[in-house]
Amino acid sequence: MNLTFATKAVLEELTRMRLDGIEKVYIQDETLSCLKQLFDTEDQEEVSDEENPEIGLSKKLKSVSTISVEESSSPTKRKELPSNTPEDSCRLPQSPVFQLPEGTKESRWEWLREKVLECETCNAELNPNGKVVFGEGNLNADIFLCGEAPGAEEEIAGSPFVGPAGELLMKILSAMGLQREQVYIGNIVNWRPRHNLAYGNRPPSREEIDFCLPYLKAQLQIIEPKIVVALGKTATDGLMGHDPKRRLSHVRGNWHEVMGYPMMVTYHPSYLLHNPSKNSKRKVWEDFLLIMEKLGMTITEKQRGFFL
Repeated sequence: MNLTFATKAVLEELTRMRLDGIEKVYIQDETLSCLKQLFDTEDQEEVSDEENPEIGLSKKLKSVSTISVEESSSPTKRKELPSNTPEDSCRLPQSPVFQLPEGTKESRWEWLREKVLECETCNAELNPNGKVVFGEGNLNADIFLCGEAPGAEEEIAGSPFVGPAGELLMKILSAMGLQREQVYIGNIVNWRPRHNLAYGNRPPSREEIDFCLPYLKAQLQIIEPKIVVALGKTATDGLMGHDPKRRLSHVRGNWHEVMGYPMMVTYHPSYLLHNPSKNSKRKVWEDFLLIMEKLGMTITEKQRGFFL
């Protein structure tokens, strides 16, 4: 594997995780061993000066990217974005303004779904073979789960949370005694944000969030849930308003409010995929225990003891 490619991949993923509010990373011994082998192999191939075996590695790291970790934490400086998607300029039209029609939940939801699926901006932002992803689930659900944006699997399927993070979310619901059909699931953004890399996902820009937010709020207006769950930093910023000083670790596990509905902030399931420690799982599970208590759901001693 080329060291430059590998290092850029690691940098991109760490940047995405930081923007998503992830502060710690769990690294397995096997991963460290593989990285060491990769660096050792590349150094042996390019370093001829035995007196300073770190020269080759230093040159490689300098050639990977001129973006520092601090610069990468700012979405407006992400050089990995293609030239047609600058986040520091207005490339999207104003957020849509509309009023939901009168009628039943079903008729209003169908009207909104068709409007989103036919949205010119949403369709213009799609990746090749990608689909606009609208929310789905029980229109009378007590819980409205809000994610950030579709991933690779979601944009192909046209459904939210069907990839690895979605599978983990379903396991969490199952541990609560719920099924996917009993909740409503939506995203802040209706398309998978484009980027020029062959792997990973780009967090939605503030402009992309602002454009799609009226569509999400209209879904909330139709569903009228008892509880909204913001999954991850992007969803939290969209629902609570952008705040560069906000840290997910400071607001998760506490009750907030959006459009008059109680809202619980917790980590995105992808956080647990990257941080599969018992402590991380317990934090997320404690957030969902609070949701169960708020809804008056029966909680067994076994459930209370998960991940302790």
